[in-house]
Order: sequence, then structure tokens, then C-alpha cells
Amino acid sequence: MAGKPKRSTFRTRLEDMVTTLQSDIVTGKLQPGDFLPSELTLAEQFQLSKNSVRKGLEALLDQEMIEKAPRIGTRVVGTGRNEKLTLKFGYYPTLALEANLLELVEKFQQQHPYIAVQMIPLSNSYFSQNAKEAMERDSLDLITLNTQNYETVTETGAVSDILEPLERKNGTYTFLSGPFTKDSHLYVQPFIFSPIVLCYNRDHFKEAALPEPDSSWRWNDVQTAALALTQKHDRIGILFHLQSINRWPLFLLQNKVVFERDQHGKLIFNNENFRKAMQTSLGLFEGMNPDSVYMSENDSDAERFFLQQKTSMIVTSYYSLNHLRNADFAYDIAPLPYSLEAKTQLLIIGLAVIKSSKHKEAAQTMLDFLVSNEAQLHIRKTTLTIPSVKTAAEWIGEETLARPSRFFMYRDIIPTFSFYTDMNVTFHELETMRHILKLYWARLDDFETVCRRLQDAY
Repeated sequence: MAGKPKRSTFRTRLEDMVTTLQSDIVTGKLQPGDFLPSELTLAEQFQLSKNSVRKGLEALLDQEMIEKAPRIGTRVVGTGRNEKLTLKFGYYPTLALEANLLELVEKFQQQHPYIAVQMIPLSNSYFSQNAKEAMERDSLDLITLNTQNYETVTETGAVSDILEPLERKNGTYTFLSGPFTKDSHLYVQPFIFSPIVLCYNRDHFKEAALPEPDSSWRWNDVQTAALALTQKHDRIGILFHLQSINRWPLFLLQNKVVFERDQHGKLIFNNENFRKAMQTSLGLFEGMNPDSVYMSENDSDAERFFLQQKTSMIVTSYYSLNHLRNADFAYDIAPLPYSLEAKTQLLIIGLAVIKSSKHKEAAQTMLDFLVSNEAQLHIRKTTLTIPSVKTAAEWIGEETLARPSRFFMYRDIIPTFSFYTDMNVTFHELETMRHILKLYWARLDDFETVCRRLQDAY
């Protein structure tokens, strides 16, 4: 015969009931005047005895959140003397600039004064550990996730055991949900997005009497213009952080690279499209400062050099255009140049509710606010980032920021949007490739040697 449930189990269920009801009242799901479910219903819902339910309700009575209405039921009176519910929000620090996230959080707290949001910045190494354990250790309730980190999170266990399934928001660009969907369930709500594009200094092109980039440009057109724009000891024609996970795979996507696997599941590297892609990435900086490929340590370096007018073209994202808000020269954007096929990588940042959260309702309330028309329109008006809600993204009105004249170009290049997963490869496999390819880009290994190293690494 099975033993009786441990006391700790009853205690946990009781705490869950009290926390859930508190959260429903604080977040407004239960409004003053609403009646709570009956004691019997609560007992069945939380698997408690009636006495335990009454004990939990006494705690809410003491906090002046509810009142007993004789022969009628238990009624909500308000947030009472309840202390603020603290919601822990793990976020990418770059979103402070890219989405004015701190302003949005402040707006949310003004509208929900009984929810205190504790912002937990996520470092670059946060997802290099067991992501599920890290989120539970930090007691996160809500988190921002891009496609790479979502992949890392789901490697540590079934996504349904880590993140809460979400309802799809009407009006969000439909192509944003695919990477975050598993078994027809959405686990990350798209928040903002960006394709990778080419950004260029219009003044430099005008001075050199060069035509500005357009959708017909290939990488050899970029190299020709870059050589003409390069000024020795003053500036280089093009610069970007080649080793970035959001940069060098572009050459693979555009060269139609789809990796095959052997009978053991290992990647096969020695194919012609892969060779051509690597040759394009290596030859792009030919004839310019040979150290230019190593001038940057991360993606944001390119925007910094561009802002200083030390480079005429950069490969960048709408997110990173926010670094150029105060540029004192004319610049614009163009579709990413291509090799065999016009393709660009699509970057998406979304929001997810943690399965282990004790404040799921509050977390959902904040998530709903961040993808609301109000918040999304705030992103559109105050940043150069593209919000996920279509009507907000395509809003037209009086602008408060200087924008590239081709800001809405992303709508025309939607058919070119791609993901690294389209190549039948994972984020970790691309990272392993990147480390080995460093010697190739430094011209210390030829392609055949790189292929052997890659094959051995897998």
C-alpha cells in the first residue's frame, strides 16, 4: 500500500494555492468584487483538504485581500496589505538600447504597482551551463530568449518541462513563431526581430562618385566598392565581425549549403558549396588592410568604427542600428549582398515564462504587456528596432528619430529570411566550426586541412 503523502507535499500545495490566488488578485485576473471558487473547488484544484484550504484563505483574510460574505462565498476586496510581488526577469542587457526595455518595465510597474520587477542581466556565459538548472537556481519567472539560446535551453530537457506553452498573439508576423514552436505549441513569444543587412556611409559613396548599394549587389560588387573606398591609414571599405554566429554562416546560407550526415550522424564537410562559401568569406577582405578581419572582437565594434567613419560599409542588424542614433553623417541600409542566392539570417528575440516560476500569472501579465500594442508601438517610435507586432512595426507617423530612408526595406526582403537550422546544423556545431575556421581565415590552414580538422572534431 502506498504511504501517505509527506507533510511537505501538503505544505507545497498550500503555498501554491495561496501564491496563485495572491498573483491573480495582484495582476488583476481577479478583480475587487469577484468571488473565489468554492472551498470544494479549491480543494480539488490544489489537491488539498477543506481544512487546508480554509487555512490558506485565512492568510489572505489577514492580508485584507479577501472577505467572507456569509452564505454567499469569499469575495476579493483588493490588494490589501499585501507586500509587492517580486517578479524576476532575466534579460539581455543590450535590450536597454535595442528595445528601450527599462522604460517599458517602468511603464509596466506604473500600471501594476503591486508587482516589483527585479531585472536579472544575462551574461554571454549564462547559457553555457545547464540552462534549466541556472534558471531554477536564480528563480527566474520571465526570460528573454533568442533562437540560439532557445536551442541551448531545450538541449537540457524537454521544452515542455522547462517553459510554459503560450497562446499565439494575433497580429504578430507569422514567420517569427516557427523557431519557437514544438509539437504545435509555442514556447517563446516573439518580441523583436531583425534581418542582417548592409549599412553604408552615403557621404563616402558620394565623395568617391560610386553608386549606392542595391538589391542586385553581390559580394564582388562589395569588394570592388570597398577597395575604392579604402583610404590607407584612414579608413577601410568594409568591416564586420566575421567570426560572429550571425555573420559567417551567411556565406553558407547564400551558397545553398545543407550539411549531410553519415550513418553515425556526423557532419560531412567536404562538399563544393561549402568550399565556395569559405572562399567568398576569405576573399572579401582581399587587397585591404590584412588585419581588418581581426579588428573587431564582437559585432558592436563594427558600429563603433562606422560611427567614427573609419569604415564605409558594415554588415549589421536593425538592433545594432541603435548605436547610430546620433550619427552626424548620412547613412542608409541595403539588402545583404549575396553569392549564389539572396539569403539573409533572421534574428529573433522572444519572451518565455519559466515552468518552475511561482508567479506564472504575473509573468504572463508582464509578457502580455511587452507584446501589447502600447509597448510595441513604443519600441517602433523610440528605437530603430523592428517590433514583432505588424501594425506597430509598420506604423507611419511623425518620427522622433533620424531613420535610414530604407527603414521599411525589411518588408521587401522577407522571402530571403533564413535560419542557420536551415542548413541541418546546430548552434554548437557552428561554434565548433568557427573555432577551427579561425586558422583558415588567418591563412594558416588551407581548405582541405580545415575539412580534416572539422571531420576529426566531430
